[in-house]
Amino acid sequence: MNGNGGPNIGPYGGGGKQNCCAPMPMKWHSGLTVVVEWEKDPNPHDSGNWPKPRYSEAWSKAAREHETHYTHHRAVVPVARYERLGVVNVHFLPCNQVAVSAGLMMPGTPNYPYKFPQKMEDPATCPTS
Repeated sequence: MNGNGGPNIGPYGGGGKQNCCAPMPMKWHSGLTVVVEWEKDPNPHDSGNWPKPRYSEAWSKAAREHETHYTHHRAVVPVARYERLGVVNVHFLPCNQVAVSAGLMMPGTPNYPYKFPQKMEDPATCPTS
């Protein structure tokens, strides 16, 4: 986010000790946005089908081939209003949509700005912008 890195997160993952760096202003202001860039693995569980043993030359070759199918995405995303700067949460949603919050409220708490279900599947077709 905004040129800073973060960890790999599997589908429906995140939270816990997942960390990234995301500089944000102490006070929210109208028009506050961040740039989120990410890679998406279209088949994140495919490694179970790769040659054994793990990390062998054949396994590594399969991993390199698999990575050629990643898709790259970029979105300029508004940051939900916050009263006090806190944990930055980036939500990756169906159809390559993204939502970002940066306050003291955490997902699942009553005042959290987003009420997304934990698991959301991509629809058969995504709307075009």
